Amino acid sequence: MKTKQIIKRLPPFTLSIIVTLAVLYLTLVPKPLPDNDIEWFEGADKVVHAIMMLGVTGCLGIDYLRRYGKRETNAPAMLIIVFVLSTGVFGGLIEVAQGWMNLGRGEDLNDFIADCIGALAGGFLSLVLWQPVHRWFWGKKKLS
Repeated sequence: MKTKQIIKRLPPFTLSIIVTLAVLYLTLVPKPLPDNDIEWFEGADKVVHAIMMLGVTGCLGIDYLRRYGKRETNAPAMLIIVFVLSTGVFGGLIEVAQGWMNLGRGEDLNDFIADCIGALAGGFLSLVLWQPVHRWFWGKKKLS
């Protein structure tokens, strides 16, 4: 079975739910990954935060395209803005929860800023890639 067919058969918003649950696990569990001897560069944590929120926003866009995108040949800019804002709020709530849960992971304003940057990047990519992904997914000719 082709990748496209597998993606089409998934229940609505499955990708977003999976990515959101993974982000919650990685950000709220005290030690979600085993220790390793890899030396990370300073600020690597912020890059990871941005990538996670880019993934959440991007999956929201992909899932919307899968569910409703057949008739939406142009990116729904206002909806993507809502996705970006809600992902930013999600990142902020994670930071608050980290401080509140007191599990060795504290809230960090710089993590929240990285979350917002990632959400914005995901929104930008959703806008830019909407038509190419629409053509690939729905098999339409180039849109004007």
